[in-house]
Amino acid sequence: MLEQTILEHAKRMAPQESCGLVIIQDGTEIYIPCENQHIDPENHFSIAAEDYIQASQIGEVIAIVHSHPGGNPYLSTADRAHQLKTDLPWWLVCDEKIIKFECVPKLLGREFIHGSTDCYGLFRDAYHLAGCSLPDFDREDNWWRQGKELYLDNLAENGFKQVKRDIQPGDIILCCYASSRANHAAIYLGDQTILHHVPNQLSKREVYNERWQRMTHSIWRYRDWQPSAFMGICNDLAVDSI
Repeated sequence: MLEQTILEHAKRMAPQESCGLVIIQDGTEIYIPCENQHIDPENHFSIAAEDYIQASQIGEVIAIVHSHPGGNPYLSTADRAHQLKTDLPWWLVCDEKIIKFECVPKLLGREFIHGSTDCYGLFRDAYHLAGCSLPDFDREDNWWRQGKELYLDNLAENGFKQVKRDIQPGDIILCCYASSRANHAAIYLGDQTILHHVPNQLSKREVYNERWQRMTHSIWRYRDWQPSAFMGICNDLAVDSI
């Protein structure tokens, strides 16, 4: 019922972007449609502060909703920048579907914490922003020293296939980082650049140079990957530019 109400609101408002708030009241999720206050409502949205305050007086705001009529199924750079400010999930209506984006930390500049904001956490969150849902595997520190294979045991089961050539943006590069096992994942961004997170460093972009190429174990591609989805990752990386 909740999602149907959201979809119907988006359909009524097209070609303008619809917008609204999801609140929780007495354990029930309720959608509150809001007027799009933006000067360019076909390409952007803005919710009045008064609408937000009124909604929060009724219940706890748990998500912000808007639509991309005939647009892209991922957050724009402006969307992502504002999501980070709200620190809330954003639900996006596109192609008569609702895509729910958690407010994951910005991809660049993360502190390394094994088991959360580590190399797999970056990989998983980047794919989440591209609209691809991956499980959060339990992983002990130094699992690769205990004879385990976090990546090789799970990638194929979760929609990835190994590729031998023609690396593409969005592909996952598995590396043997100070180990004989594939214990590190990087996302290929194109132009010989990777996005990754190594211990004792902040997450960053880096040249896929000879050092990393020597450490490369294999390259993997998501079977359902759509090249356009890569923009969901790029838009996060561009947040600091606006």
